[in-house]
Order: sequence, then structure tokens, then C-alpha cells
Amino acid sequence: MLNGLWISIWRVGIVTLVGIGSAILLHLSLRSIEKRLKDSSVSGERLKRLTTLVRGWRSIGHILILLIMALMILHELGINITPVLASAGVIGLAFSLGAQTVIKDFLGGVVILTENQFTIGDVVTVGTLTGTVEHITLRATYLRDMEGKLHLIPNGDIRTVSNLTTQWAQVVVTFNFDYETDMDRAVRVLEESTRQIQSDRELTAALLEAPQVFGWSGFTDWAVQAQIIAKTHPGQQWLVARKVRQSALAHLQTEGIRLAVPRQRVENLS
Repeated sequence: MLNGLWISIWRVGIVTLVGIGSAILLHLSLRSIEKRLKDSSVSGERLKRLTTLVRGWRSIGHILILLIMALMILHELGINITPVLASAGVIGLAFSLGAQTVIKDFLGGVVILTENQFTIGDVVTVGTLTGTVEHITLRATYLRDMEGKLHLIPNGDIRTVSNLTTQWAQVVVTFNFDYETDMDRAVRVLEESTRQIQSDRELTAALLEAPQVFGWSGFTDWAVQAQIIAKTHPGQQWLVARKVRQSALAHLQTEGIRLAVPRQRVENLS
């Protein structure tokens, strides 16, 4: 009997070592694949999607290895796993009633990965949070905001996603001018500022189309509005927006055209 116990312990140890070894091998293999993808000619959206899928399969693989290890250890300990497998449906039902949130998160993760809603490296807005996707698992998405905070968002809670860095992006910069401003002249100055932007090689590489100026695009109680709209490569809209504002403000100041600010008029009615 003692010999049988030692044999069971040895088998459990072997199963544990094989399971740990399999998990390490899976991790190293997928990490190698991920590195090869980065070093390959694959780039852009396809690279981000493949990287996200590799990391997703890593999570799935670890879960499967852990489950198989548990069943084999139970079998080596002399526990009949047939009734366990047969009653998996009943246990699964009971488990689902007590872990609906976890199951919802996993299903949400599967949908995100299969539909390619966003990938690692994308800048997205989820609810009130905006940041860069650093990691995606079947259970949660990890989002790093502009302040460096890392937010863990359960996939089941993600209902609406705004992807700011997919396919293309657009910059819309609005300028407010006093009603007394010569708008024809202001529009010409803005057009000159956009032509100067296009002479910048760094900006030209970020643009998909030449920026356009729209005068009289809107009115407020205190200003007439004009806009510069530029279509850019994904992720380049912030750089282009900064350069647009910088160039436009410099040209307006050179020409002596002032931007409007909200004002209050006080009248003496007595």
C-alpha cells in the first residue's frame, strides 16, 4: 500500500512537472512567434491584430493546461473523474449562476479578439476612459491613460468603444473670430498657414490629404467660427493638430488678426 502511495505521488509530481513544462514551453513559443512578427515585414493593423491574437491564445492555453493538470492529478489520486465529467453540465450550470460576471467577461474577450474591435497599441475610448491598450486577456483589457494610470476594464463591461487609431483619423481645429473681423482675410491667412504645414516633411508623411479651410463654419453669441480639417494616418492626429494650431496662430499674429474671447457687455439702463 505504501508503494502504491509513493507511485501515486511520483505520478502526481510527473504530471505537475509536465504541466509546468508545457506552460513554459507554450509561453516561450508564443513569445518567439511574437518576436518574429515584430522582426518580420508585417506592419500596421495586421501586426497589431496578430500580436493581440498571440497573447489571447497564451491565456487560453494556460487555462487549458491548468484544467488538464487538475483532471490528471485527480485521476492519479484515485478519484474517479468520470462522474465529474458526466456531471460537468450540472456543475457548469451551478457555476454559471454564481459566476455570471466572469463568464460575461470571457465571452466579451472572445468577441473582442474575433471581431478585431481593437488591438494592442490602439488608442481607444471606453466610457469615460481614454488611453492606449497595453494588454488584452479573455477577462479584461488593460488601458494606460495620458497620466500613466493603468485601468483594468472587464471585457463584459465594454459596451461602446471608440477606436481613435484605426484606418485613418481626422483633425478638426476651430477658430473663433470677432464679428468685426474681415473673415475673407482671416480665411486667406489660415490657408497660407496650411500651405506652410505641407512644406514640412514630417507633417506631409502624417497627412493623407491636404488640410482644408472652411470659413463661417459656425456662429456663437460672441464669435464667427472657421475650421481647419485634415485627414491623417491613424495615431498622427495629435501631432498634426499641434502643428496646425501653432502655424495658424503664428500667421494670425503676424497679420494682426486676433482670436475672439467671450465677453460680457454691461449697459447702464438708467
